[in-house]
Amino acid sequence: GINAEYGGPPEPAAEDEGKDYLTAGFGNMAKFTGWGATEESNMEITEITEIPEDFKIGDEVLQEDECYKITLKIISAKDLIAMDSNGNSDPYVEIVFSKDLALRTKTINKNCNPVWDEKFTLYIDDRSALANLLVFDYDLIGSNDRIGYVDLDLASIPPYHRYTTTIPLGSSVEGEEFVGTLTFSYLVEIVKIDTAHDIKSIGTKGQERLLGVIQLTVIEGIDLPPMNSDGTCDPYIRLALTNSDAAEEAFRRDPKNRNKGLTLGKQQFQTKVITSTLNPKWREDFEFQLLSTSGHIIQASLWDHDSISDNLIGDTEIDISTIQPNKPFKYIFGLDHTNTKISLLLKVLKFAELGPRELQLQKEMNEAEVASLDESYSLMQTPKDIDDVGYLVVKIIRATNIPNKNIGTVDPFVVIEIENCRSITPIRENCTEPEWNLTYRFPINDYHSVLYLSLWDDEDLVSNVILGKIAIPLFNCKGLKKYILKDKTLSTIGKGELIVETSIFYNPVRAAIRTFTPKEEIIMKEATSFDISLLQRDVKRITAQMEILQDIGEGVDQIIRWRSKTASLFSMIIFVLVVYYIELWMVPLVVGLLLILSFVSRRMGIKRFESWIQNAANKPYYELHRKVEEGAGSQGISAKLDKFKALFATAEQIQTGLDLGASIGEKFGHIGQWKNPFITAMCTIAMLVVAVILHFVSIRYLIILWGLNKFRKFYLKPNLVDNNELEDLLSRVPSFPEIEQFRQIKPRVSMKNGGSHDVNHDEIKKRS
Repeated sequence: GINAEYGGPPEPAAEDEGKDYLTAGFGNMAKFTGWGATEESNMEITEITEIPEDFKIGDEVLQEDECYKITLKIISAKDLIAMDSNGNSDPYVEIVFSKDLALRTKTINKNCNPVWDEKFTLYIDDRSALANLLVFDYDLIGSNDRIGYVDLDLASIPPYHRYTTTIPLGSSVEGEEFVGTLTFSYLVEIVKIDTAHDIKSIGTKGQERLLGVIQLTVIEGIDLPPMNSDGTCDPYIRLALTNSDAAEEAFRRDPKNRNKGLTLGKQQFQTKVITSTLNPKWREDFEFQLLSTSGHIIQASLWDHDSISDNLIGDTEIDISTIQPNKPFKYIFGLDHTNTKISLLLKVLKFAELGPRELQLQKEMNEAEVASLDESYSLMQTPKDIDDVGYLVVKIIRATNIPNKNIGTVDPFVVIEIENCRSITPIRENCTEPEWNLTYRFPINDYHSVLYLSLWDDEDLVSNVILGKIAIPLFNCKGLKKYILKDKTLSTIGKGELIVETSIFYNPVRAAIRTFTPKEEIIMKEATSFDISLLQRDVKRITAQMEILQDIGEGVDQIIRWRSKTASLFSMIIFVLVVYYIELWMVPLVVGLLLILSFVSRRMGIKRFESWIQNAANKPYYELHRKVEEGAGSQGISAKLDKFKALFATAEQIQTGLDLGASIGEKFGHIGQWKNPFITAMCTIAMLVVAVILHFVSIRYLIILWGLNKFRKFYLKPNLVDNNELEDLLSRVPSFPEIEQFRQIKPRVSMKNGGSHDVNHDEIKKRS
């Protein structure tokens, strides 16, 4: 059921045509935004507190002495699914604001319609993040079972409006779509800090806006000075984006700060330490948030790790304001006062501003944004920014059919990659049917790029495990779709499915211009290693192409040999007319018409050309590749012997092909070097004669005479063995190995004093 070309899902059945994926068995999307609630929700404003006169919805900005007061009341739940064998559940609600900030209601035993009526008050300096309302079933023995959840968007409801809502829970129970509803109320107010207590930071400060993201990849270091006694170095790089020169200097000079993560107003990262090298290769990527209050200078400093005190090798500054947005740049920076260089890849992604506090990473698309993007990439706007090709919006909805593990829980998350951009969704702990409903935006530089989505399982003690992966070309990013995941090599079926909604906005003129410029280098691409199965696959690919050409040649040979007199006579007349009347401008015209014909035939479901190409080879290379893999495990020693035989056969084919290709190039060169004087002299005379003939006779008449002569020869002698004159000529010219075989060993040389010495055979071998 996998689309063989791009790994997409099977085509829907006729009875499923037009069915909405959101309602076709994929469950409810439990996300409370406060605006545009679903029909199932019972949302109403039950209270409006006193609103300041100068307050405007959507335009609030916290002053330095202000913070948010969040009042959340968990009222009740209804129709919860029974999680215990007695037909009841022991529910409680956990409110998670961040990894280190969670609140919890009391547990109500043996009740599927619990009433809590518990109120929670929280003071925060930012409400841009999501809060998770998680409903659990308490178990005395073992871990508690999660029933469902609601993602609460803290930034979506205007202050001073208390909302009460009933919303279906997103299901955390495998095989169940409806697990109950949750009723709660929510109020946000802006208060003075001196009236608050225990203010929490769960994100960036309220007065800051996310303008974009700076993606930085540390590639390598070049010509580092020796810092250790053995002449090597243990280098690492510190990176900082700050809004204060003093803070930059403090970070650069103080080794104690090197392990600090992303902090407010001063974002800091560090690469891993690579030991005993003077040319380290990191290939690590980092992401800085470009905030409205952040600086525009990235400080990069190179350090040598030491057990006592780390030593500074050199540093440099990168001015982000001078970098063109949404386009990758690879830089090699020379560090101050040294000959050492570091190589970095920088890409500044700037988001369209839709409002004073709109964070673009996880917001839903709205009509205003769609209209703005349509206008930005319309044909009328083409001259404005020729390098701005397009904009991709990816909404990760949910994953399904993730198998359980024998030991431990499944904690899935999704990695989104396009070009040198990468984003990661939050981890959904202990969930085989995770739901995200998060939207990610990527400016694109090439319409021919590929979107990669990979589903991972988070592990604590070992490396994260990839469950499945899918590759989606941008021209296939159209609307809501369910993708069956492949394995990490994108060759066979993986584990799980992803439901994703994609939208792409692009300017076709800019995309066409970008097509004729160098393709962006993917820095984080995994290094390829030798694989015998891949070698066999590639040899099979070349063989298939050669067989296609062979089939074409056999078809032409059948016509020239007059196997069908009618077809041969008709072909000869067409050949003469085409050569006589053809003009240079007709060649691209014919190619264009053939491409249009191919497009029309595909739209009409006629794929004769593709079928003919596939049948030209004995078997498609990918089918052979799969059969070899499937049979390897069951046949044991016999299968291994077959693999060795296939390896030797493949090596022989490669050796023959390489020898043929090298010999052809060498023989053309040897003609010009007079390695065979007779052939070179003959070619010289022939070129002069041809030049004279072409001066007086049009080349089209010569081609017609050549073609008619071919038809004449085979009409008179149908079984004549034809020859290729150029191939016959080159067969007489020696290649480089043949010239070495022809080289004579020099005889002994007599000396004037009557002595003699032998030729230095080592010198002959060296020259060989």
